[in-house]
This record gives sequence, C-alpha cells and structure tokens, in this order.
Amino acid sequence: AYRERERERERRRARMVTTGKVVARRWKATRGASKRGGVANAATECKYTKRSNKDCKATRKKVKGLQANSVSRPRQRRESGFGDSVKASASADFGPSGSEENGETLHTLPKFVAYIRAVLFIAWTSLLSLPLICVMIAVSPFVYLFDRKRRRLNHLVNQVWAWLSILPFFRVKISGRENLPPSTTGAVYVANHQSIMDIFVLFLLGKPFKFVSKIEVFYVPIIGLAMYLTGHVALKRMDGRSQAQTFKQCINLLKEGVSILVFPEGTRSRDGKIKAFKSGAFKMARRGEAPVVPISLDGTSKVMPHGSGFLRFYPGVVNITIHEATQLTTDVDEWMQGTKEQISSAM
Repeated sequence: AYRERERERERRRARMVTTGKVVARRWKATRGASKRGGVANAATECKYTKRSNKDCKATRKKVKGLQANSVSRPRQRRESGFGDSVKASASADFGPSGSEENGETLHTLPKFVAYIRAVLFIAWTSLLSLPLICVMIAVSPFVYLFDRKRRRLNHLVNQVWAWLSILPFFRVKISGRENLPPSTTGAVYVANHQSIMDIFVLFLLGKPFKFVSKIEVFYVPIIGLAMYLTGHVALKRMDGRSQAQTFKQCINLLKEGVSILVFPEGTRSRDGKIKAFKSGAFKMARRGEAPVVPISLDGTSKVMPHGSGFLRFYPGVVNITIHEATQLTTDVDEWMQGTKEQISSAM
C-alpha cells in the first residue's frame, strides 16, 4: 500500500510538470502577438491540433516576423521619441480654441505643454486675485449693510475674476439664458460635475448664487476669503450636525430669494459620464419651495481632466446649456431622475 501511494504521487508530479511545460510553450507562442490579429493563436493551433503543413509554415513565418518587429520597435521609440514630441509641440495650436472634430475637442498638445499651461493658469489667476480681493474687501462694508443676503456686488467681482482667468485659455458658449429665473427669485441650480473649471464657468451665468463647499476650501488663502465675503456655505462633510445646519441654512436662503448651486453627484466624474444623483438638492428645493434649474456642462473634463498627478490644461470649448426649470413634484426620485435625463440630453 505504501509503494502504491508513492507511485501515485510520482504520477501526479509528472502530470504537473508536463502541464506546466505545455502552458509555458503556449504562453511563449502567444506572447507579443495576441494583440496583432490573432496570428499567435493560429500558431498555437498548429502545434496542438492537426492542420496542414502549408498553413502551419505560413503561420510560423508570420509569428517570427511579428516577434522581430516587437523587438525592433522599442529602439525606434527611444531614438525618435524626443524629436516627435518637439515636432508635435511645434505644430500644436496654442490658441484658446484648440482643434475640433465633430464637435469634440481633441488633445493635440503634448502633456508637458498641458502642464505648462496649467502652471500659467495658476499664476495668471493668482495675479488677478490680488487687486480683485482688495476691491472685495473695500466694498464689503457697503454690501453687508445694503445687500447682506445676495451680495451681488461681490458676486460681480467673482464673475470678472472668473472671466479674466479663463479668457486666454479656452472659450465658453452659453445657450438657454432665457430659462434663468430673475435674480430676486430663489432657485436651485443643479449641474453635473466634471472638473475644477465648473465653478469658473458657472460664474459666467450672470446670476448671483451661493454654493456649498467643504470647509477646507475656506482655509485656502485669498480663495477662502473671497468665498467668505461672497457668503458661500461651508460644510463639514463628516459631521452630521454640520450637514443638518447647512441644509437648514440653504432652505432659509431659498425662502429669502437667494439661489443655491448644487452638484448632486457629490464629486467630480472621472470619465465625464453623469453619476447617480443624490436627493439632498431636491429635498432642499421642496422644503424651500423653489424651482430646480438643470444645467448641462460639457467640455470642462476635456479642458482640465480630473485625475491623479499634476494638473493639465488643454485648449477647447465649454458648452453650457440651461434647461427649463422643473417644478415641484411629490415623488423626489421621479423628479431627480427627470432632471438627470434633462442634463444628459445636452451632453
């Protein structure tokens, strides 16, 4: 019995070794060529199936040719990589429009040029912020006395700041301005969230509004002070009590005729597709008896993509579509889904 068990163990080891060799041979046959038309798969079939010799010889020749090309390609890339990048940067369009094909902006710029554009944008908007924040501080006492809720003058300074910041880098097209409610009417502006540039382009609507932002942004120099002077709402995201206070504050602002801007997705979309909406903005609108104005933002994710690493800034065109206001309904989920479909229709 002991000898029989030893023999069985030896058979298992032999089978495992044989199976490993077969797998290794198949992997070598398919490596480097499986993505180039399936020629390697045909070569594998020649080894392990009965096919005619002529077909197998022709297939082996194709595999050898592909393997030779895959070996020589890295050298060609190393030799021509720097020259190609310089040629691409020399021929790229540095204007604010970029290149367009079928209405979509194509990233014709190399990455290092996009990095340089991002640095220039940060430097330019920082330079603009110094005189404009002084203007906001100077007019804040008068704004606080005569227009404490809406703070339209401070919002106008923010609008000029945003317009001058994006003017040298990309263009913005706005359609449906007639659907915006009067400035004295409180409304909930609901927009999809793609990029940091969303706030900049939404300031160009020309209507004063407040938006809810995490409290950490208020600690950023100059930007946090500008947000505080304009009266935007701070939120501690991990604090339930702060969320309840923010919700009540927004409802009171709506009842007093102040508009609120909300991104119902909660965060930026990485792929540009609209995520599931959260119901907080719609409950806020129902409690504040305010209409919901859907806004479609298309193109901000192409101008400044959302992702890890250093910021990149490409030229292009951002389209803003303002839809007709949706009125109150008893079913929040149905109301939310209808608003999402409206926003998606212009993407």
